Amino acid sequence: MVERVEVSVSQIQQMLVDIFMGVNVPEKDAKIVAAALVDAERSGVESHGLTRLKAYVDRVKKGTINANPQIKVKENGAVAYVDGNNGLGQVVTSLAVDKAIELAKKYGVGIVSAGNSNHFGTAGYYTNKIADHGCIGFSGTNAGATTAPFGGMDLLLGTNPFSVAFPATEENFCADMATSAVAKGKIRIYAKENKPIPLGWALDENGNDTTDPEAAIKGILLPMSGHKGYALAMVIDALCGLLTGSNLSCEAAPVVNSSSPANIGHFICAIDIEHFLPLKEFTARAQEWFDKMKHSKARPKMKIMIPGEPEAQRRALTKEKLNIIKETVDMINNYYVTYGKKN
Repeated sequence: MVERVEVSVSQIQQMLVDIFMGVNVPEKDAKIVAAALVDAERSGVESHGLTRLKAYVDRVKKGTINANPQIKVKENGAVAYVDGNNGLGQVVTSLAVDKAIELAKKYGVGIVSAGNSNHFGTAGYYTNKIADHGCIGFSGTNAGATTAPFGGMDLLLGTNPFSVAFPATEENFCADMATSAVAKGKIRIYAKENKPIPLGWALDENGNDTTDPEAAIKGILLPMSGHKGYALAMVIDALCGLLTGSNLSCEAAPVVNSSSPANIGHFICAIDIEHFLPLKEFTARAQEWFDKMKHSKARPKMKIMIPGEPEAQRRALTKEKLNIIKETVDMINNYYVTYGKKN
């Protein structure tokens, strides 16, 4: 079993802020990135949580991520384009989300494309924020190529995740998924824990099914649901690569061990519910619908939950303490000693 240690949420988040500030990221931006990483960890999405610190900081130090970008926004009615100036993805996307909500409140819908950006973390982090503002939210991003077309062997598509969220009276619906069978970061977690991955997640370099996470990391991720995931991956690439003028997945640099800017894109949409009907009416009906789902007959030893509910429950249990892989904590401590603002 992999060794884990308990850490304070507030303490680890402040350490992240200090590390980012130590590599010349402005404090307000450092807080944005740290909050997103900690939220992923608290939600149980370790693949997009604290383990990502190393890649982000290494890329900032190499100059392949701009620590202090001059982000520009160009509006045209209900749509806008955000030029991220190669900034940290969480910083670029948070600005895009705020703009989408602002436009939605004014026009009923706000659509924002963002280019010249980097890995933005979990897609659901942004749609939950949109839902919290009384809107239906969509977020998506393309990524460096890790997945082959359905039936193929060449890495031409990214995990290309997307999320949709909307509010109910007591909770948010939040679907957050990669268009690959799994996020590559999750396979890295399996490798750290020395656990086999399920069949159907990936192929080795020779195109054979594998349960070996190390072989999968060197090999090919499979699209989710076969040809359907392949099609969705191309849709996300069109919205985030073609539409923004950014790299397509087959052109983008990977998050890890890259010597060039990623130049990936994001697509954000907010639909203001109040422009269609009273928000209370929408959320009350949504909650009744959710409750009907959850109280319907379940399979033996199964529990019916609403998308986003498991993550919300985990966040409720991890407000103060987190149980983290010791290797990840050691990495954070090392980076804090090396780059922390106190130095």
